[in-house]
Amino acid sequence: MRVDYHMHLENGPLTLEYLEQFWSHAKKNDIDEIGISEHGYYFQQYENIMEHFVKLMDHDPVIAAWLKDAFLLDLEDYVDLVEEGKNRGWPLKLGLEMDYIPGKEEEIAALIEAYPWDYVLGSVHVLGDWCIDYSPDAGWPEKDINSAYAAYFTALVDAANSGLFDSITHPDLIKIFGHRPSMSLQPFYEEAATALSRSHTCVEINAAGLHKPVGVIYPHPKLLEECLKQQVPITLACDAHWPEHVGRGLDEAIDLAKSIGYTQVATFTRRKIELKPLG
Repeated sequence: MRVDYHMHLENGPLTLEYLEQFWSHAKKNDIDEIGISEHGYYFQQYENIMEHFVKLMDHDPVIAAWLKDAFLLDLEDYVDLVEEGKNRGWPLKLGLEMDYIPGKEEEIAALIEAYPWDYVLGSVHVLGDWCIDYSPDAGWPEKDINSAYAAYFTALVDAANSGLFDSITHPDLIKIFGHRPSMSLQPFYEEAATALSRSHTCVEINAAGLHKPVGVIYPHPKLLEECLKQQVPITLACDAHWPEHVGRGLDEAIDLAKSIGYTQVATFTRRKIELKPLG
């Protein structure tokens, strides 16, 4: 089965016409099922989860630029749109990509419980008040690379251990701009795989890294090897932000999964997992 469980409607209107473009491009790429997973921070209901960033927007130009369009939409409209697409017979899943914010676990859980998600993606884009993937010029020049990687994987393990999410997205996003640590990452990979396994959380293979400065898929094959050892299921993603990017890199992601030894991919319905043969 060929699925793509990570894509965003942020660059267009919340309309059936725009949503249908994503499914049309999926069909062209022989994809059986897609999941829409907009960033939580675009919605009003997410503002309390990221309240410390809201307070920083007035005097931090990077955060202001990153969140300039945040908290404007209503989750009700988004959920209704995807559900209407399902009712038209399109093989869609209703998802949401939520930033893991330490200390906001109860608020995240409450928002998850309030809507009929098929799955919820957990991501680590921020460490403290630093958005790690916004720009190579924002935060990175003054960072110690080893310390940044250690902090990232600590947050990733905490996100997995929270048990809030169905899959952890782009699980080594920290490498996006090509920064490489001088230390071994194997202990971090092992710890992450253990946390994912114990919390029954999937790991995402995300092809978007192919089109970022790093030029490779997330995550590193060594992390996937550890996940396979601990029987962590995979989800597949191309992380499209435009309809024409649906399925971009999916073949490469599937090839990577198979090269590691994966034979199944996770699918979800109302947060219940089902493993299907990897197509």
